[in-house]
Amino acid sequence: MALTEQEKYTYRYKDLSHPIEFLDAFRTFYLEGLFTDITLQCSPGVLFHCHKAVLAACSNYFKAMFTSDMKEKSKDQIHLSLFSPTILESLVLYTYTSEIQITKQNVQSLLQAADHLQFTSVKKACEQFLIRHLDLDNCLGMHSFAEFHVCSELEKESRRIILSRFEEVWRREEFLEISNKKLQFILSRKNFDIWKEEAMIEPIAKWIAYEVDSRIEYIYDLLRCLETDLDEMYLKSALSLYKKCQLKEHKIRSLIRSVLGPKPRAVTKRSTTIMYVIGGYYWHPLSEVHIWDSVKNVWVQGTDMPEHTRESYAVTSLGPNIYVTGGYRTDNIEALDLMWIYNFETDEWTEGLPMLNAKYYHCAVTLNGCIYTLGGYRKGAPAEEAEFYDPLRKKWFPIANMIKVY
Repeated sequence: MALTEQEKYTYRYKDLSHPIEFLDAFRTFYLEGLFTDITLQCSPGVLFHCHKAVLAACSNYFKAMFTSDMKEKSKDQIHLSLFSPTILESLVLYTYTSEIQITKQNVQSLLQAADHLQFTSVKKACEQFLIRHLDLDNCLGMHSFAEFHVCSELEKESRRIILSRFEEVWRREEFLEISNKKLQFILSRKNFDIWKEEAMIEPIAKWIAYEVDSRIEYIYDLLRCLETDLDEMYLKSALSLYKKCQLKEHKIRSLIRSVLGPKPRAVTKRSTTIMYVIGGYYWHPLSEVHIWDSVKNVWVQGTDMPEHTRESYAVTSLGPNIYVTGGYRTDNIEALDLMWIYNFETDEWTEGLPMLNAKYYHCAVTLNGCIYTLGGYRKGAPAEEAEFYDPLRKKWFPIANMIKVY
């Protein structure tokens, strides 16, 4: 007998609150010690009673441990002595709450633990936190840290700072502690932003003089990185005349100058610094992106900005992104709160979170990993508001109003 239309009717129900309630239930089980089947121990007397399924769901390390033929598969207690109780507790709580607190004090230890235990999302969050706090003082150490823990974005961003601002970086204390391998890596980069060999003599001399006994032997390899004519026979003869204790920084500097010749020359590999010109005005607002390649000495065109009728906006850059904020549309001169973000590595535009206050003729600057927009105009009158955008939190925050001068 044929089914009636009413009998064919089905209703697929999906409880949107189920994932949250499911997680809440397991958090309760953990807090009350219910149904636990594995214990983690990081130091004597510090135990965490957990659920294998929960750990395996968040960590490939534990998933492999509990599903493969590892000896821990049959054990009910696992020793993790590499990690502090605080760090391990943070990761355990993350598995039951989906939240973890990252601070300047714990971020490196947390990333190391997340990397070892294969908490992929936590490692990525820590990496983004470190990128947010990159500066001239820590970029060298962060580059080495990123290489060791295979953090590709952190490695790229720290390298960007090192190579583009090396003349400031080498004056930091951290520079004196880097390895010979790291210094050669920097000096040999094709996009190293140094135009004259004279500017490279100072950091090399300073680095060698810091530990002259162990570092003077590297002078040949370091000078070869400059890709200039090098009289190695003269250098070898000159070094043989001095005892290591006599090679102070000024003497090393003079020796390098003698080897390279009396006149400073341009290095053979020119800087690959690139300049971006966003928009503009020529009888009407322009949306083009023009890019100057300093190596080829040519201008190329990038993807146009999506807003074709906007003008009087502010532009600043941070990492691989250029941020375009505010402005107004020509047809109504109404202030805008828009933010568009241009990624110059992918040549793509994305719309960002709007500012808290619409404005035009304002100033935009980058400071401590954040985008600040200051002052400007709205409805023809000066605007006092100031705010900053945190790319990590993807949120705008107000700061004290600027002083208004009448």
